[in-house]
Formats: sequence, C-alpha cells, structure tokens
Amino acid sequence: MFLYHMFIENDSDPCISPQRVLKEGLNHKTATKWYSNSGNLFPDLTNRFRSANLPKWIDFKVAFRADLEVYEYPYYRFPVFSNKILVFNRDISSDLFAYKEDIYDSGKGRFVEGLPSKEDLMKDY
Repeated sequence: MFLYHMFIENDSDPCISPQRVLKEGLNHKTATKWYSNSGNLFPDLTNRFRSANLPKWIDFKVAFRADLEVYEYPYYRFPVFSNKILVFNRDISSDLFAYKEDIYDSGKGRFVEGLPSKEDLMKDY
C-alpha cells in the first residue's frame, strides 16, 4: 500500500524542494504547505474541541496530508510506514478551509455562505 502527496514543482519555498524531500524524507517540515492539514487552520478551535480520549500521537502541528490514491501530478509516492494514520472527511476539511479563504477575502462571506460554523465543523472534524 502506498500513500501519495502532491507537490508543486515551481514553489518558491526552498524547504519543500523535491531534492530536500528525497534527501530528508517526507514529514511535516518537508510537506507541501499548500497541501496542508485542516486541523491546524484554527489551532485554538482544534485545541478547544479536541476530544479528551484522543491518543497523544494525534498532533495537528506535525500532521500532513497524504492520499490513498493519486490526486494530482506531480506527487510523491511512499510506502505506508506507520500504523498511526488517521483519515478525515475531505468535505469538512474543505469547509474549514473556506473559512480561511474568507479571512483573506476580507470576511465578505462568499466562501462560507450556507456552511455550518467553524466551531460545529471542528467538533465534527
């Protein structure tokens, strides 16, 4: 079984160059920033709604996204190297990201119209 992580070839951030990833391996420091994890979009909400019975290894500060199938080229393909893999609902992640886009859109609400609140989304996340 493999996991897939997309990268952007002409990204200007040197810390996520393909050469660095191949040398150091794929981890939260070398993962593509654009391909982020939604649990760290609103850290205060993530901490507030974190279930008390979640295992300690679930840490959104070091999480990065990978897919079970090829999403878009170019990508890194790497073997499953851990049993500590958590699957999240992509729709909830997209809705949470819409709130981040709304912030950059001066809070006009175009991206979040009709969506549940950030708090409700984070509870379900």
